[in-house]
Amino acid sequence: MRIAKNVEMLEIKAQAVYYPVLLWDEKDVVLLDTGFPGQFELIKESIAKCGFSPEQITKVILTHQDIDHIGNAKIFRSLGAEIIAHKEEAPCIQGDKPLTKLADMEANLDKLTPERLGFYNMIKASAPELSVHIDTLLTDGQTIPVCGGIKVIYTPGHTPGHIALLLCESGILVCGDAANISDGGLCGSNPMHTHDMAAAERSFEKMISIGANGYVCYHSGYLTQ
Repeated sequence: MRIAKNVEMLEIKAQAVYYPVLLWDEKDVVLLDTGFPGQFELIKESIAKCGFSPEQITKVILTHQDIDHIGNAKIFRSLGAEIIAHKEEAPCIQGDKPLTKLADMEANLDKLTPERLGFYNMIKASAPELSVHIDTLLTDGQTIPVCGGIKVIYTPGHTPGHIALLLCESGILVCGDAANISDGGLCGSNPMHTHDMAAAERSFEKMISIGANGYVCYHSGYLTQ
């Protein structure tokens, strides 16, 4: 779905639907988040519909460390893409520290429902293969000088180093998992999958205060003002 000039919200349909973002200019092709592990071919097909190949991706920006966002980053890096994430997420993405969700569940294994235990086992099995070096570390408020400027908005809560990304030319905010769409409106991070709900609520208010022209939510699509 074309949501602005040279900005495409990809729709990846697998067990669930999720929405990475592809944007480009004369020099760079940038992918925001990379999908679940094992679903590279789905991402590749979606990128091809925009007229590009994975080999043309110059930068991958990760909103956070969850496996449905970093799942194919290692492949893109092997094809030449620069991998970019917030400095607080980097140790978990690189495998220097456990993934936050994994550590949270390990601390409460005896309280997990069978469904959550299955989720834990899936993450634990997948995580070692997904670690990837972060080439560029981000901080709050900086602007990445590509595609008209991409401003980093630090939105901790869902994970400690979660970021949203403001596309400066279009005024569209890519929210990652810090926001969702429900009943035609915007709401915050899913409490079941959120590390620190109080921080997530503050981050949601911070995002709303920006007054973006549109919001891309990774698990629920696009909402315009």
